[in-house]
Amino acid sequence: MMITPESKSVIPFRPRDAKRVGKGCYYLDLIVWLNSEFIELGDEVGFNYGCWVNGFGGLTVGDRTMFGPYSMVHTANHETDPSKTLLEQGHIKQPVSIGKDVWIAMGVMILPGVTIGDGVIVGAGSVVTKDLPPYTLAVGNPCKVIKQRK
Repeated sequence: MMITPESKSVIPFRPRDAKRVGKGCYYLDLIVWLNSEFIELGDEVGFNYGCWVNGFGGLTVGDRTMFGPYSMVHTANHETDPSKTLLEQGHIKQPVSIGKDVWIAMGVMILPGVTIGDGVIVGAGSVVTKDLPPYTLAVGNPCKVIKQRK
């Protein structure tokens, strides 16, 4: 499949697609959207092609936040109790909060329990394992702040 400017589909979120959908929220062509009843989107939130989002542990996204292609948001993890078999393991829910005016670049992975402040830019391919303060530029695996934006 080839996606060109002529064939690209900008699809608006419907109110029933999440616990809360702000005005003007959209996604491009194809995303994986799991446990939407725990997801709250501010206004004008956008997800590019191929994003994977699981709201099981709770996800809040602020106004005008953009997700680059193939970004992932995880809000829960598997238990690792050695006294249980892998099939018996449950999940540990940890909410993720993403502020306003945030840019999550291509291929970023956001792990459970993270808070990303307003105005943050997360560089391509980063793995966000810890909170990021507002108005910072952060990159890497694990993701680290490399610059203040204000």
